[in-house]
Amino acid sequence: MSNAPTRLLAVLTASLALVAAGIAVAPAQPATAAACSGAGCNGKDPDTTGCAQDGKLLETKALDGSVKVQLFGSAACKAKWARSVDAPNGGAVMVANRDYSVKYTRKTDGARKYVWTAMINGNNPARACLGPQNSDALTCTALH
Repeated sequence: MSNAPTRLLAVLTASLALVAAGIAVAPAQPATAAACSGAGCNGKDPDTTGCAQDGKLLETKALDGSVKVQLFGSAACKAKWARSVDAPNGGAVMVANRDYSVKYTRKTDGARKYVWTAMINGNNPARACLGPQNSDALTCTALH
């Protein structure tokens, strides 16, 4: 049997004693150290690297109904990635640099609300695109 309830009670009692004594108790903050930076993030997952923690939505482009493509950026990682929203099967979401010489594509999955790409160097302008697989008929955000 676990002593977790007893330990929790001890921590709470100690915290209350500190508060009663006028000592501020701040909650623990998670570490946000970037696992990669800039070009070092190329091809890496924003979630597993921790870059998604400070990810900011840079632009959303609506396609049809609730289907959207979004471009995200992380200041801590200096990286960008694309995400599709409600995209059906048979599509592809892509993040690409200005001349498409560096790009990462992932197939959409109609069973998943969100599908995101690997990251690209955020020190350079990038765009997010969505369209049918193996097609040039893409809807893209502006370069950011």
